[in-house]
Amino acid sequence: MKQLSEALARFVQQQNLYNEAYGLFQNHDIQPRMEKISDCWDNQIPVSPELEYLYSHYEMIDAKAVGTHKLKNAAVEIGDAAVLFFAAPEHLYRQQLGYRWITSGELVQESPSWPPHHVVIATFNDDPVIVDTSALGSPVYAAFEGGAAHQIADSLANFFTALSILIEGACTFKGELKDEETYETKAEYIEHVKPLLHPLLSENQTTYLMEYLSLC
Repeated sequence: MKQLSEALARFVQQQNLYNEAYGLFQNHDIQPRMEKISDCWDNQIPVSPELEYLYSHYEMIDAKAVGTHKLKNAAVEIGDAAVLFFAAPEHLYRQQLGYRWITSGELVQESPSWPPHHVVIATFNDDPVIVDTSALGSPVYAAFEGGAAHQIADSLANFFTALSILIEGACTFKGELKDEETYETKAEYIEHVKPLLHPLLSENQTTYLMEYLSLC
């Protein structure tokens, strides 16, 4: 679990640096818990050791959700290009609705095509980030535009490290990753982050991650 612990610490550091300088949200992020907790999710949700570590040691801050029925989640910004929303563990069941569980009126039934060990932990533009809780290291997948899920990291640790690299790159470019005229991601940013991602992710994983986040 050391690799995940280090990856999360690096991620939070980069998230905080970006938010302090360029962030659009306040009190809407991922932060270390003051005290470790356990069993903070619905027992219908299978959690891997990696997910258990994440949710036991980190919380999703969402000031606007306090006292409401809003789905509590944390916003993770990657420049002006993408905002990922990570569900709080206590709302993981609600996060699975439309994926593992399908609703029709008041009826809720399990999807016959969704693997029950696939847990949606975050979304971007309503497209899911999925953790395979049955596999070693908790590989991470993403599905977009209604297509099949593709692996974007071999482990949850590598996923958070990749996010750290992307956020750190966004800081380097002062939060401005999109060309003002074409609204495409600046080639300089892609050239900056891709060599840093390649030791961590395969070529296909890098491509899928960048496509999922609309970075290329």
